[in-house]
Amino acid sequence: MDHQKTAQSVLDGLGGPENINYFTHCATRLRVTLNDKSKVDKPAIEKTDGVLSVIEQSGQTQVVIGNEVADVYDAMAKMPGMEKEGGSAQKPAAGEGAGEEKKAGIITRMFDVLSDSFRPVLWALLGSSMILTLIVLLQTLGVFGHYTNFQGESVTVDLVNGPKLGDDALNADMLNQWRAQFPFWFIILGAALSVLNFMPIMVGATAAKRLGANMWVGAAIPAALMTDAFKGLSDMAGGADHITLFHIGGWDVPLYLFNYTGQIFPPLFAVALLAPLERLLKKVIPNMLHMVFVPMISLLIMVPLTALIIGPIGVKLGLGISDVFQWLNDINPAIVGVVVAGSYLFMVPLGLHWPLNAVMISNLSTLGYDFIQSPMAAYNFAVFGVVTGVAIRAKRDKELRQTATGAAVSGLLGGISEPSLYGVVLRYKRVFPLILVPAMIAGGLISWMGVRSYAFAFTSLLSIPAMQPIPLFCIGLAIAFFGGMAGVLIFGFRSKEQREADLAKQNLAADEVPTESNAPDLVAAPAGAVAAAAGGTAVGAAGTAGAGTGEGLSSPENASSSGSASAEPAKAAAPAKPKPTYEPGTELSVGSPLEGKAVALSEVPDPIFSAGKLGQGVAIEPTGDTVYAPADAKVIATPGSGHAMGLRLDNGVELLVHVGIDTVNLGGEGFEVLVSKGDEVTAGQELYRFDRQVIKDAGYPLITPVLVTNTPKYASVEGRPADAVTPGDAVITVTTK
Repeated sequence: MDHQKTAQSVLDGLGGPENINYFTHCATRLRVTLNDKSKVDKPAIEKTDGVLSVIEQSGQTQVVIGNEVADVYDAMAKMPGMEKEGGSAQKPAAGEGAGEEKKAGIITRMFDVLSDSFRPVLWALLGSSMILTLIVLLQTLGVFGHYTNFQGESVTVDLVNGPKLGDDALNADMLNQWRAQFPFWFIILGAALSVLNFMPIMVGATAAKRLGANMWVGAAIPAALMTDAFKGLSDMAGGADHITLFHIGGWDVPLYLFNYTGQIFPPLFAVALLAPLERLLKKVIPNMLHMVFVPMISLLIMVPLTALIIGPIGVKLGLGISDVFQWLNDINPAIVGVVVAGSYLFMVPLGLHWPLNAVMISNLSTLGYDFIQSPMAAYNFAVFGVVTGVAIRAKRDKELRQTATGAAVSGLLGGISEPSLYGVVLRYKRVFPLILVPAMIAGGLISWMGVRSYAFAFTSLLSIPAMQPIPLFCIGLAIAFFGGMAGVLIFGFRSKEQREADLAKQNLAADEVPTESNAPDLVAAPAGAVAAAAGGTAVGAAGTAGAGTGEGLSSPENASSSGSASAEPAKAAAPAKPKPTYEPGTELSVGSPLEGKAVALSEVPDPIFSAGKLGQGVAIEPTGDTVYAPADAKVIATPGSGHAMGLRLDNGVELLVHVGIDTVNLGGEGFEVLVSKGDEVTAGQELYRFDRQVIKDAGYPLITPVLVTNTPKYASVEGRPADAVTPGDAVITVTTK
């Protein structure tokens, strides 16, 4: 492609520099806001070498080019009368043509601003996320070693999310040990998390520039909510979700405290108000005072307003979208995968996928993982499979075969589906079901198997390590890709009418594809092809998948990152019981959860348990085969292997009961769990049973550590050895501070 010629042809087709009010580009298309759309010569643009399609979306004229869009954009920006991201150097007079974009609906314009604000950050985000993918892969391979977590399991060192020892002080101590052991990799981790953590500041800047406000003031607003000054208010709140900012009469004005790391919607909403505020201030403040008083007054107004109203609304919007996905996941995880994979084919051309991208980033920042991106990959690979099938069948059409091959390669290696979508898929609506069927099957399977993403990436062969577990993810991708390809090879990619018209007009072989030169009336599908095709396809609303419980990174209770706002997807829960309060020096007794002999913790043949790294307590040499609740409690941890259980007793003591040493390796064999995480249990209730003989035959010790995992919160925790104990007998004494 000659980028200069393509740029000139596109510019001429758009009506010249004087008709362009604003223009930019994303990964595959030029995005242009025009002064007068009636001047556009769409057929001429579509005939230009390298142009795949021209569509109207979000109040913009979008010229779909593909991987070389940046080169065409640069060439176009250098042409006489043009400015990068500014359109014509000669702006229209006030009120002349400038209202074109304003005619778009509020929701449409919001998606437009969201995509244009997010796009400039993509370059850095994808690069840093691939570094994070590398670190996650190395962790999975065990490069950084292993340690024993809160549940007594041997898991790989997790630099990304931090250690899980059941107590903040223990976690901080072990994290510092990791920093001393892997200082270089923590530098690399900083590079990997830089864009993700400070995304609000970057989006604030790009959105401000997009809306005509000062980009650095736009960045300063979300930055204010990420300073230690603001975050210190959360520490002062002591775990409460808000504090009272001030009083108006008898009304308390609350300040809700959120972690704004990785949030997208708050800075967008803040800048949407900043732009008109700046314009107003510039009208009422003399020009000579603009530099000082416009930014000062803007920040004085916008930072408190964002902290009080805009920020919480933005965070709640993101959580609301995520909760819809979680609701579907609670019904059945497969539903989420089917909905996401099936709806993306229609969301991408309409620009509706950008809010989901924002939610993915928010999930990665707050939860440490995301459950939308993994089933979405099924859609991508189904598209790549279909396009690969088209490349194989289009034997005699060199132009289409080259387009399809290039789209498939760029998709498989770069994860970008738009060249495939606009270059092939929207031309031939017959392939829609050939994409949807394997995509929805694979997406449902991926979500059902509990695959999650741990970095934001365009899903491709190179980004597979970002999804865990990798083998299960690869199974889903294979079904999507080969299912789509097989569909095309078996059923073809043209309708019967298209094939007959080709044969009648050009005497083409049944598998050859018409091109602009040999059958111009059969080539490009109209821009509304997606909407038309959607009428015959039942696709649900977008939703989100939570994933199954697994070891290490995949475990929901292990998913929070150090400093994250939340470690678990939101779900309906019973009202929390009031926390008990005790005078300092109060002694609390913890009963035995099983029958046997109580011995000192130091006798446990495991250095983590015997040294009290997971908490002080006692060990039981069991004579029975059942674990009982020692008191009324809530179940807070139930690993899938069934060998251990975490309890939070009603008196505040958190207990870990771990049957045997290294019994996690049994994979659940010999264990029968009778309760679930989140259950409220009563004293003496059976929690789980174990087969003593299975454990002995496997060569593992039966000795069972019973640990107070929140030991640092107490003045002392002492085990009480005894030759014989029955369930409920006091075996640990806890003294409050």
